[in-house]
Amino acid sequence: MKLAIILLLAFIVGVGGYLVYQGQLPASPDAAKPLQFSSEANCFLQEHSCTASTEQAQITLTLTPHPVPLMQPVQATIKISGLNALNAIELRIEGVNMYMGFQNVQLVKQSNTDWQGSFSLPICSETEMQWLVTVALSSPQQNYQASFNLVTQR
Repeated sequence: MKLAIILLLAFIVGVGGYLVYQGQLPASPDAAKPLQFSSEANCFLQEHSCTASTEQAQITLTLTPHPVPLMQPVQATIKISGLNALNAIELRIEGVNMYMGFQNVQLVKQSNTDWQGSFSLPICSETEMQWLVTVALSSPQQNYQASFNLVTQR
């Protein structure tokens, strides 16, 4: 009976740790929620750069080439104004109209205002695939987040 209880507790702790690692649960109840940037309405990354802003800051995300290809390298560039001392920027790319898992892309700082990284999108059985690209920006004082739309064609 003791062994069953220990195994059950280990299972619960393991599942909780996995969910925290995958970002499904906050690391702690006191973890600060990121400040949301407001994105441009009807801006689609497959056509051109998109911008999101707060009262003090602005980020612009550009994906190249256009249109965004499948199964080929895509370059992501973030330009920032109004934010200092960022520790990291990460993109999280996930399917909207079909579950395709998600990709986390760590961007590399090129200058105080420019960050870059690359990724490739998988081919899907859908002719048109809708993606949500979430940008997470981390700084010692505050975390920020912005979301953008992307549509690819097979």
